[in-house]
Amino acid sequence: MIVSDYSSFDWYRVLVRSLITCVLAAMSILGGAIPEFSWQSPKLIFGSFAWTQEFNDEQINKYARVVLDIETRRQQAYQQIQQIIGQSPPNIVCNQPDTFRALPREAQKIAVDYCISSKSLVEKSGLSVSDFNSITMRIRSDTELERRIQNEMIRIRQKP
Repeated sequence: MIVSDYSSFDWYRVLVRSLITCVLAAMSILGGAIPEFSWQSPKLIFGSFAWTQEFNDEQINKYARVVLDIETRRQQAYQQIQQIIGQSPPNIVCNQPDTFRALPREAQKIAVDYCISSKSLVEKSGLSVSDFNSITMRIRSDTELERRIQNEMIRIRQKP
């Protein structure tokens, strides 16, 4: 026969711990972090949470304008590097210097200048680099945002 002794179980302690855990979780979520519980380890790990962000017409306009400016400079840099190395340049990613370290010095300088001027164009546009990057990342999965930006670019190009 199995007998359970509930008198030694401290319900008050369990209730207080549960309440504290709920309060901490709510504060974390409101602060932008989501508590992640792992069954493999007894640790509580906080990961960052990406909030869905809607972009207004002004941000879309600024983004479209700066993308058009950056694209013009990208094409110029591409052609200059192509002339130096005699072939199509490799993919160059500004925040990954390894992508252009193999280029000759003169081509590296063009790539670095392009990256610096691109960042400067973004900052002068009134968008933060973080907002620019957020929009860029979001376009990859949000066809409506992509359409809005394309329409804005067309509208900008058509203005005299």
